[in-house]
Amino acid sequence: MSKKQAIQEMTNILAVALRHKIGSIVNKEEIYAGKYAKDAEVLLKEAKKMAIKENWNIYDKTKIRQELLKKLKKELQEKNFIDDKKFEIMEIEMEKVLINMELT
Repeated sequence: MSKKQAIQEMTNILAVALRHKIGSIVNKEEIYAGKYAKDAEVLLKEAKKMAIKENWNIYDKTKIRQELLKKLKKELQEKNFIDDKKFEIMEIEMEKVLINMELT
C-alpha cells in the first residue's frame, strides 16, 4: 500500500473513531455512549497499528492532520444527534489522538 493510500485509509478510520469518542463524551447520558467509547478504542488501536507500519515525515504528518480535520468535520456535521458541543472539543480530541499516535 502506498503512503497516499495508507493516509487515506488511516484518516478514514481515525475520523470514525474520533466521531465515536466525541459522541460518547458530549452525549454521556445516551444509551449508546458506552458502545461508542468502546468502538472508538478498537478503531484507534487499528489506526495505531497502521501508523506504526510507516515512516512518516513532516509532510506526511501535515497531510494526515489536514485530511483528518476535513473528514472529522464532515463526519460530525452529518450526525445531528450528537450534541453541538462536538465542534468545541473536536480539535482538542484530534490533537490528543495525533500525539498519542506520535503523528505531531
